[in-house]
Amino acid sequence: MHFFRNISFWKKMLIMGAIPLALLGLVIGVLSYQKADKVVRQSEKRVLSDTINRIDVSLNVKVRQIDSLMQTVAGSDEAQALAQLSDFSGPGIVGTVQLSRLCKNLFGSFSEINEVYILLGKHIVYTSQAEGAALNTTTLETLYERAGQYASKTIWSNLTSGLYDTGTQNADRLLVYAGLQNSRAETVGLVVAEINPRTFGGNILTKQKILGYQTTFLTDRDGAIICGDNAVRDDWRETILQRYKAGERKSNIELGGTMYYVCSQYNGLTGWVTFTMIPDNKLFPEANSLKQYTVVLVFVSILLASMFLLILALAITKPLARLKTGMKQVQDKNFELQLENDRHDEIGELTETFNYMVNRIHILVNQVYQEKIAQKTAEIEALQAQINPHFLYNTLDTINWMLIDRDEMEVSAIVVALGKLMQYTMDTAASMVSLLEECRHVKDYLLIQKFRLEDRLEFTLNLDPSLETFKVPKLILQPLIENAIEHGIHHSGRAGIIRVNAIRAGNRAYITVSDNGRGMTPEELYHFKQLLRNDSIGYKNIGVRNVARRLQLHFNDHCEFVVDNTLDGGFSFTIVLPLDEASLPEGIVTLSDEEG
Repeated sequence: MHFFRNISFWKKMLIMGAIPLALLGLVIGVLSYQKADKVVRQSEKRVLSDTINRIDVSLNVKVRQIDSLMQTVAGSDEAQALAQLSDFSGPGIVGTVQLSRLCKNLFGSFSEINEVYILLGKHIVYTSQAEGAALNTTTLETLYERAGQYASKTIWSNLTSGLYDTGTQNADRLLVYAGLQNSRAETVGLVVAEINPRTFGGNILTKQKILGYQTTFLTDRDGAIICGDNAVRDDWRETILQRYKAGERKSNIELGGTMYYVCSQYNGLTGWVTFTMIPDNKLFPEANSLKQYTVVLVFVSILLASMFLLILALAITKPLARLKTGMKQVQDKNFELQLENDRHDEIGELTETFNYMVNRIHILVNQVYQEKIAQKTAEIEALQAQINPHFLYNTLDTINWMLIDRDEMEVSAIVVALGKLMQYTMDTAASMVSLLEECRHVKDYLLIQKFRLEDRLEFTLNLDPSLETFKVPKLILQPLIENAIEHGIHHSGRAGIIRVNAIRAGNRAYITVSDNGRGMTPEELYHFKQLLRNDSIGYKNIGVRNVARRLQLHFNDHCEFVVDNTLDGGFSFTIVLPLDEASLPEGIVTLSDEEG
């Protein structure tokens, strides 16, 4: 897991995709191969079963043909006439010429039949071959015994020696025979056909063989092999017969270290059994080729899927890497960075969000920077022309005490107000003050101006108690009052009144500075509004513009300025500020008055 956490994202995607695909391909390949192998083997096994069924049908046809011929000969008038004779040893037994002709006509077309005999007792009445050695009495007795048991039926023997005694005991013949009964239902004669088993079975087995490596053989009732298309070892034959006698008609048997599939078919007419066998690995000889093809197909599929996953991983990770590089640049304070983005998916949205974030950071950094500059400018302007403010404040304090000693209390009040005014402006540690402190500073300033203008200036100052602790930037009211006195009251030619009102309405604070001076012409009012938007060029009222800019920076442009002439001909300046973040209005700062 430690290794997996430390590798790159595209490698993780490749591993997480390729491994399941490889496992899935392997499982599909194995299951497909097993299914194909099973289907083919079952199909081949059905072919083997069909083969021995056809062999059994062919065997039945051949057996019935020969049975029919045997019954035809045994039931002929000539054969029945012979069976009624009481003396079998006399020469020139009647009917042999007709029997000879009949047998030649019936059996001549069967290549499997080597010889045909008609016997009365131990005397051969008819033979299709020249007489050879003496009859095999043991075999002959067995034939008569079974013919007596199964009268009027054709009997097929197991493999046995021939009817003639040749001095050897080779069991290489099949005898088909039927008995001849006299009037007393005694078996007194036989019709015997001697069949070559190889010719008999070969004609059947060879025609039905389909699969290569297939071995088919026919066994008699004792398990001896009558015929086969390939040699079968005796120990294999014994093993197969044991499994057959145990009731296994279709089975897998290991023979000589090789697994064979063996199936069998019993013939009801003869009691013989047909066996066919094939090596298990030859049921599907193309299995190795299919296995190789499956392996190659699975490997190629996994390779192609891995290539696709690699392309997909790179398509995802390349823009992520670009974002990573961009973040490092922003970390190095490159706040002007903007990444190109032509995507419309989730990564495109992420890139767009990143660009917005960097742009917002850039704006906020500039706002803070400009706010600090504006604050510093206001402080400098407020302290301008003060060569040694501390020395001047101490001097004013000395003058105040001198005036008190001389009972000049009015002048002393002015000096005290001037001292407080200087102390307020010299405190550069706090850029934000409560509205109550700002109003106290304005009151001191107005006292000084009233002393200077005497009866030409009156003022009122009203502050909503709920706004006393509301924080505002320092020195935002004094420049507005100074502007009202210098540009309004001085040029009006009449006594001036300055009104400062701070009220609360809902979640906003309204701070108004108004006068009864000369007001503004439409052109002057237009330029003043441009000044508040900070886009006026060449306008000389720097103090008012400084106030507007600092408020915009501090309140993130969520403030408004309402300026207009009053009904008594003066001028009104209202500052609208939000009291909390939740109540901030959407949009940018706008002036309430329409453009002049």
